[in-house]
Amino acid sequence: MQIGHLINFFVVKAMPDYDSYLVCLQGGELLALLPRKYANRAYKVGEAGWAAVFEIQGARISLSQKSPQYVRKILEYLTAPLIQEKQIRFKKVALVAGASFCKAAVAVENEMSMKDVHALCAPYLTQVKQYVAEHVILVKYSDDIEEYAVSALFPGPKRAVKKVICFHDLKALTVYVDHASIAVFYGRKGQNVAAAAKLTGVSIEIKGL
Repeated sequence: MQIGHLINFFVVKAMPDYDSYLVCLQGGELLALLPRKYANRAYKVGEAGWAAVFEIQGARISLSQKSPQYVRKILEYLTAPLIQEKQIRFKKVALVAGASFCKAAVAVENEMSMKDVHALCAPYLTQVKQYVAEHVILVKYSDDIEEYAVSALFPGPKRAVKKVICFHDLKALTVYVDHASIAVFYGRKGQNVAAAAKLTGVSIEIKGL
């Protein structure tokens, strides 16, 4: 068992002192904790679900349904036929604390547009809300960091982007956009630009032009 491993569980009992659920893992041989703050919903004793291994401290195992590893594993599970056919690969998932969405970078083997990627994945992701509380935003991955960053800033409209300056040594980007669109690129409490930065691995600054 390792961090990020997706595992099935059922709830044994609530543990108010730990603000967690005590759960039994698949096979019934191991117990783990699912902290309420890392659970997608409230559970009753006997209910089952899926979670990712979040932390291992000695014999103590903690699970999460809100970690990037969990979301990625669920997406890979649901789109397994596409992955097996090598049509897509999930590169990374980014979440920001308090945000109602998460972003997932999807690599494709051809020159598909993002619209085509959505059309390809949509039939396989109809059940994603059963497993992931956050709204999943798919982002087309690119080796071109400027193109990748602009895509990651969705729902900021690409047409509003005027210029992108990349500081490779600093792993930073400045994206110049229409003044009227600045708020959209930043998102509520800066969550959109923060998620884009996590997804791309570079610092992103938004400026009006």
